[in-house]
Amino acid sequence: MHPQECIGATKYCKGIPVNVLVIDNSNSVTGAFKCAHQSAVLMADTYRFVFLIPSQSTNDKLLQQDQVKVYKIPMLEISKSLWRLLQYPFRLLYNLWRVRILVKRERIDFVIVNDFYNLLGAGLVALGSNVKLITYVRFLPATVPKPLRNWWINMAQRYSETIVAVSDAVKNQLPPHPKVIKLYDVFNVREQLPYPYPILPQKKVLLYLANYTRGKGQELALAAFEQIHPLFPEVQLKFVGGDLGLEKNRAFRNELETTSRNIQLDAVVHFYDFTDSIEAIIKESYALLNFSVSESFSMTCLEASYFGTPVIATRCGGPEEIIVDDETGLLVPVGDIPAMVSAMQKLLTDEVYRNRLSANARKYVREKFSQQQYKENYSKLLTATR
Repeated sequence: MHPQECIGATKYCKGIPVNVLVIDNSNSVTGAFKCAHQSAVLMADTYRFVFLIPSQSTNDKLLQQDQVKVYKIPMLEISKSLWRLLQYPFRLLYNLWRVRILVKRERIDFVIVNDFYNLLGAGLVALGSNVKLITYVRFLPATVPKPLRNWWINMAQRYSETIVAVSDAVKNQLPPHPKVIKLYDVFNVREQLPYPYPILPQKKVLLYLANYTRGKGQELALAAFEQIHPLFPEVQLKFVGGDLGLEKNRAFRNELETTSRNIQLDAVVHFYDFTDSIEAIIKESYALLNFSVSESFSMTCLEASYFGTPVIATRCGGPEEIIVDDETGLLVPVGDIPAMVSAMQKLLTDEVYRNRLSANARKYVREKFSQQQYKENYSKLLTATR
């Protein structure tokens, strides 16, 4: 690895003895990357973090803003493409050689793999590196084919010191094993805008904050909104997200926009790219929607609840651990469009009810997902692993 491939500087004190390398596959902002990034910022007074991300990733810019040291290498993920499958083992070996150099250069003590399908961490340990490996599982294992899932789980069990499930939904889909623990993610942000935030009655916005990826449920939100619109013609639906640099995601967004035009809702349904102004767009919204097929956790549900915007989400795993139905938000069955319509109507017709959910959500998530508790649990994780 050449020195010029190291991006950014470090603000961390040279006296801090524990160096942590975080390996993340994300090409742009995802919930998994955001969680790892926020953890590094929150724990920076105790540990020195270095990130390793794909060459094509744009996330180095966000890490640079917090003066986190970043390396980039040409990662390759397993896919259905025969050419990529043939390339994968050779690219993995090449990258392992580069990462071993990085580990020695930065005197890494811990390697945190930000999802268990990335085999660089297991490969390092298998090749004799004396780092301590912590493997996160950030999506529901049952969503991938069983042979591949079992292979990843076996590699994590064999080479990791600890396997971290980010929710009970994830942990319950992993086979029982002494290395498996649950550690909720943290929401590390400074609230800058007032609460309650003024929302104009004539401009109520339902926000869908998710990357344009099939399975995230945007098409279900559009179908439900088509039924709601005649009852609430002033309400708008706003989609905000990225395409992760993938053509299939760009095609999915185009399909959504075409559908919106075909059902003649393009005047009240709007599509936007990812934005850094998360707090503003959440607080400007009357409610947040998340109709995903499966979620291991859901940072968007946590963010919205933290800022006091009620959430309507599917019972798809993680959201059920963030939202208390009818108390801090509303939960509906996966794929149930009539239930989605009913929940939207319930919120839109009763502002007092909506505001009660808002206040309850802020209080609930700030207690359950407190930063202080997370810092203590994170330190225990590394101390126990060490």
